[in-house]
Amino acid sequence: MGKMRILLGSFVTALLLMIQTINAQYFDGFHVSLCCLKDQVLINGECFDMTEWELNKIDFSVDVTLYNGLLVKKYLNRQWNKPMSCETTNMLYLDNKTESNGYTLFEDGTLLRHYDKVTMNQREYCMQPQLLEDGSIRIVPHICEASKTGQTVVMIISMICLLLTISVYLLVQKLRDLVGKCFICYMGCLFMGYLFLLFDLWDLSKGFCMTAGFLGYFFVISAFLWLNAISFNVYNKFRGTPSKLPFLLFWIYAWGTAVVLTGITFLANKLVEINDLNPRVGKDDLCWINSRDWSAMIYFYGPILLIVVLNVIMFIMTVIHLIEMKCNSEHNQKVDPAPIVKDFAFFPHLFIMMGISWSFEIVSYLVQGNKFWEDVLLVADYFNWSQGTIIFVLFILNGSTLKLLKERITGKDETTKVPKSEIAQKHTKSYQRMP
Repeated sequence: MGKMRILLGSFVTALLLMIQTINAQYFDGFHVSLCCLKDQVLINGECFDMTEWELNKIDFSVDVTLYNGLLVKKYLNRQWNKPMSCETTNMLYLDNKTESNGYTLFEDGTLLRHYDKVTMNQREYCMQPQLLEDGSIRIVPHICEASKTGQTVVMIISMICLLLTISVYLLVQKLRDLVGKCFICYMGCLFMGYLFLLFDLWDLSKGFCMTAGFLGYFFVISAFLWLNAISFNVYNKFRGTPSKLPFLLFWIYAWGTAVVLTGITFLANKLVEINDLNPRVGKDDLCWINSRDWSAMIYFYGPILLIVVLNVIMFIMTVIHLIEMKCNSEHNQKVDPAPIVKDFAFFPHLFIMMGISWSFEIVSYLVQGNKFWEDVLLVADYFNWSQGTIIFVLFILNGSTLKLLKERITGKDETTKVPKSEIAQKHTKSYQRMP
């Protein structure tokens, strides 16, 4: 009986000690920056005074993960900095009640944003009571939304340039060879991909979110498939063996494969129950395929990576062939090296036409969550958003295309330079004369 009392006393003592420790942690102050004054609530990004009833009802505590992994509550009893504000952008809040906007708050004040695995210091977020969609008020972290203006302006200019380039290719018949037709289809898909990306960026597709997500997916995948068809034909042209396959075959390949991949993604979106393997198109407040985890590698970046690798291989083989031709021409005085020099000047066109720059998109996906590399590759993102502008400058604002356009408008039959997309075919004969 005495032993039982001793054991019971030890248990009670341990229990009281545990409660005391938890209470000490619970009431220990957690130092963060507030978004507004402490007795205010954020509603649609603006600070408003809370009523006395709201102040008495709200729980001024947050869940904090300690160094040992233990989850405790700590009160926000003071702020260490002046209220944080987003001067040029909107303020967004994170909420552990939703899967897409979860976060972890650590003892040292850092915050891990779950959807992109980015760790933020105390100066990059603030805490404040927030009026939530369900009508409740709860203390949650807020962050400044990244500015959309730069991306939007660049993409709109790019889309306008794509329309102008497509118009010129449709107007000038000499540009519509096999490569030219594939190029038109690629630019059309790129335009539609940009359009749905802008819709998602500005939340304009909420009313048809899932439809917009799958349409955007279809056109982006189609764009890469048309790039693959272009790369195949350009490579064969420079090799002196232009493809004799009809355009209809490439049409079936690009559109058909895109339909199949979109169908697989649609079925996976409906049937796959494992969250990490579900593409989650139109879910988690995203009107696009979820590109924040590895499921995107299966349905989106995986197929794109395969296409880009094939295009890079054909690009390298084309470059090697041109270098070999140049070396041969230096030992053959009978061959005019001018065509080959022009082909080397055509490298920027090849780089764009064969889609090599899109390889940076894969790298951006692989390093997401790494703030340093995300900042570095932001340049590559702007480059890819500017594809339409770059295409217009390289393929339209050059002497040969402008002469063809002038000839088409004026109706005069002038002697013009062969457009860039036909250079390889024009010079094939010169290459064949080399020993």
